[in-house]
Amino acid sequence: LIFTAAAGVAMHKPSASLADALLCPPPKFGQVEPSVFRAAFPRSESLVHLRLLGLRTALNLSRELPAQDVLAWFEAQGVRVAHLGIAVWTHPSVAPISAELVNAALSAVLDREQHPLLLLSASGTHEVGTIVGCLRRLQQWSLSGAIDEYRSFAAPTPRLSCEQFIETWDPDLAPPPRAHPPPWFESQHALLESDAEAWRRMPCCDAEEAARLREYFRVSGALCSPGVATTLVAEDAVAD
Repeated sequence: LIFTAAAGVAMHKPSASLADALLCPPPKFGQVEPSVFRAAFPRSESLVHLRLLGLRTALNLSRELPAQDVLAWFEAQGVRVAHLGIAVWTHPSVAPISAELVNAALSAVLDREQHPLLLLSASGTHEVGTIVGCLRRLQQWSLSGAIDEYRSFAAPTPRLSCEQFIETWDPDLAPPPRAHPPPWFESQHALLESDAEAWRRMPCCDAEEAARLREYFRVSGALCSPGVATTLVAEDAVAD
């Protein structure tokens, strides 16, 4: 027992094994946005940590399944597991990351009725990283910022094909937000709209200054950089 003099309350000290379990998140774990998380396939020692998240949905983006004990734990906790990677895999020659996979995943991420939500893949880097990168593009992040976040999780083996997918993906093709989009998504878009409105209300100026201001307040960047629009690499066609 631990006695706190200020409150006069005796509290149970967690055992060493429980404390270790609480500090054992899955590999590649991180928070994408409030109530949206990412990770590689969890191991049994990570399940105590996952219980703290109060998950409602887990999206498996890989073509393979987590361990059976992990799937059984999800079921026992009432977590709905959607195997999107398998659902959109129609042929062995189909790339592991496709527009169908991105749209299906983003549709769930932008539906707060499915939160708290966990994005999963076998390694937690390439499929998950690409989905998060496309979400950042939809949030009007700079391309360099989206790629840098992908590399921070994918290091030391980032895939050029994933980076090119993030860069050439068209946010206009993203599924529209559900009837109940997450608060963080709504607030971010409200800020972008206020920036655009501030530009529209600026006093008239010469053409050169107007062009400079238009570029500064532009809320979406170019679709891709000049050196990428040729051909996408065919490497890394195997799921992680």
